[in-house]
Amino acid sequence: MESNGTKRLPVYIGGVFSVIAGLFFVLLPEISSGVIGIMFGIILFVAGISEVIGYIISIKQFREENYGKAAGAEIVLVYSLILIALGVFFLLKPDTVLQLLTFIVGIFFLIDGIVKFRQELFLFNVKDLFCWALLFLAFLLIFAGIALLINPFDGTRNVIVFSGCAFIVSGFESVFLGIVRMIENKTGKT
Repeated sequence: MESNGTKRLPVYIGGVFSVIAGLFFVLLPEISSGVIGIMFGIILFVAGISEVIGYIISIKQFREENYGKAAGAEIVLVYSLILIALGVFFLLKPDTVLQLLTFIVGIFFLIDGIVKFRQELFLFNVKDLFCWALLFLAFLLIFAGIALLINPFDGTRNVIVFSGCAFIVSGFESVFLGIVRMIENKTGKT
């Protein structure tokens, strides 16, 4: 049982960090615009590291339980490594973020929503309210990404506030997913 709590720890860390960063973006957009490149770099780097840790733990668990390879887990690893690389790039060149903010945030939330939507589809249960809620939150992330790519906002402040809202949704979805999985693991095991 302790390994399940440890396995979900990166999800909680990344989720809580996303919610805190999102609140900072929403409540203090003017300050955020001055440090958004650094903040965005940190967020991407932490999210990538937490996903890599989760990948390593899940692959190890699959091997210990003789399930072989996790189907599609390599996609999550590649996604995680891209997040880490982008995080390092934005930490080194924070001015670039404001120039590419709308496009980057749109792509980030679109990919994040698709990855989370895909994860939920593998474990979907029509009768489970948690599954519907998680699918809805993943859909909101996809919608946020598409909205930023198709109809970018005119002002940096609006993009920062919108990004903060999307970070909050993403963080809550990650924490909620971790809690649901922990509950399912405890009630599903005898």
